[in-house]
Amino acid sequence: MQHIERIKDQILDRADLVQVVSEHVVLRRRGRRLVGLCPFHTEKTPSFTVSEELGLFKCFGCGKGGDIFTFVQLRESVPFVEAMRILADRFGVEWTPTLRSEGGGASRADLAQVNEWACKYFRSTLNDAARGGTTREYLAKRGISADTAARFELGLALDNGTALLEAARRAGWSEALLKAADLVRTSDGGRAYDTFRNRLMFPIRDVTRRVVGFGGRTLGDDRAKYVNTSQNPLFDKGRGLYGIHLARPRMTEVGRCVLVEGYMDCIAAHQAGFGETVATLGTALTEAQVDLVRRYTERLIVLFDSDSAGVAAAERAIRVALPRYVGVRLAKLTSKDPADFLAENGPEAFGAALNEAADALELKWKQTRARFQGDASRRGSRDAVADFLGVVVDACAAGAMDAIQRGQIINQVAHLLHLPAEEVSRLMLQLERRRGRSGVQQQPTGSTPASAEKDTGPSSPWQRVLEVLLNEPGLWLEVGFAVDLAEISEPRLRRLMSVALDGVAKLGTAFSVSDALGRCPEVEDAALLTELARNGARRANYDATLRTALEQIHRAGVARRVAEESRRLAGDPGGESPRADAEEALGVIHEAAREQKHFAPRRIIRESLGEAEARRGPV
Repeated sequence: MQHIERIKDQILDRADLVQVVSEHVVLRRRGRRLVGLCPFHTEKTPSFTVSEELGLFKCFGCGKGGDIFTFVQLRESVPFVEAMRILADRFGVEWTPTLRSEGGGASRADLAQVNEWACKYFRSTLNDAARGGTTREYLAKRGISADTAARFELGLALDNGTALLEAARRAGWSEALLKAADLVRTSDGGRAYDTFRNRLMFPIRDVTRRVVGFGGRTLGDDRAKYVNTSQNPLFDKGRGLYGIHLARPRMTEVGRCVLVEGYMDCIAAHQAGFGETVATLGTALTEAQVDLVRRYTERLIVLFDSDSAGVAAAERAIRVALPRYVGVRLAKLTSKDPADFLAENGPEAFGAALNEAADALELKWKQTRARFQGDASRRGSRDAVADFLGVVVDACAAGAMDAIQRGQIINQVAHLLHLPAEEVSRLMLQLERRRGRSGVQQQPTGSTPASAEKDTGPSSPWQRVLEVLLNEPGLWLEVGFAVDLAEISEPRLRRLMSVALDGVAKLGTAFSVSDALGRCPEVEDAALLTELARNGARRANYDATLRTALEQIHRAGVARRVAEESRRLAGDPGGESPRADAEEALGVIHEAAREQKHFAPRRIIRESLGEAEARRGPV
């Protein structure tokens, strides 16, 4: 445990919460805080805040909060020790093999490390004078420069079937880890072989620059033109975007993201000056990919290459992007692939095509209207409107949507249909009722409303004691003698109070919120601890707050003892209490009355004494 604490402290010394969060959220300064759109739920108005001073984050929309370890736990869906491992690797803190992540097997950090090695191996093979010459010639014919190939870290998988496996063994990597990363597979006969053979290799990095997987394009006549890493704890093709680690700064700068389908298309676009381009990983556009884009921009341009693809792209884009506050436009190219279009027409024509991209809703309405064009009757027009609104209603039902966003969509649709907004709203409500849906956003279970940032709300005395301790550990001496954890009925609060008291007892005034969070591996505990720390900082006036809270705790304890002794005096329904017990009970009640002579609960004690003595007679 001491070793873990030492590593945790080293990570906190080197790591920067703002730097880590900024890889996932565009943060803007607002006074002493940094704010942005929450990466853990969909929202239009930023409610996610980061405090540089405290080293904490908090979302006032979904309630999540904590320190840098909690953030990684939530982003990566990993336990606390694995979050430590990820941050240790990221910030150069030595990690020993004795500290393994929970659950056994290969951790995400293990997979990222072996992938990084494989990336360098594939890259060195491509650059090898003898082995990589043919592949380098292929790239040159495709118009990819050596500098661009280096920027995207393109590599080469050899054709002999075990080249990577043999090199990995020499480098000390276990076969089990290579299989977990899908760099090596096993034949039906039990023979291990390289997953990627005779392929141009595209390392896939996430926004934190980890190599999460690979794509490989055949250099021969393999029927599978492209092969991707199989899904594993680190790689999910539906959640990532190729080139996102390079495109992220440019996306924020120009305020848009360009989405293509192929790796080579993405690379060619970057080389032509469109650094905001990313590519899907062999999937249709997913909700998770739109959420990833939304962290950096609210504008997405999707490229497609045929009329049938345009119909599918428009409907898919509306369905996944509309409820996520991302405006989607669709651009059609005359060539099948963006890479070919750039080679044939140049960057200016490519840029013009992007600028002429049609709004997805507008394009979908044109497509719908064209389908119903044969029926010029009023009924045909109504059917076209109903069909189009059905797509909009489905999109609205696909994600949480607040009243403001819904109103904006209704106004946009009303403009397209040349109908009053009230009529569009009425028609959408009719469709929703028929389908049993609601287009209005519900507050997520367990979430904290945005107003919580300004209103700390009522809290128990124990909560206020903990709020003070987290902000002013020097008041420990005022608290320690008065705390009986058994009196705290709420388990989570009792657990957090124990963590804080233990930390303050060991560290004294050096104790901080980060120390408490480091002892809270559960993200729910971290969220509550963060909220209490922030509430305490806003309330301040620590001495008076603590004194009042301790008085309330003391009064509640005395009132509880009075009630217990009164019940003893009353006796069980089926019998009488011994006289000696009655004398003891009344003694406790009288003592409680003397303790509480300055406090309001004296009335409760007098009433308890009167009722008890009337019931028992003179003692």
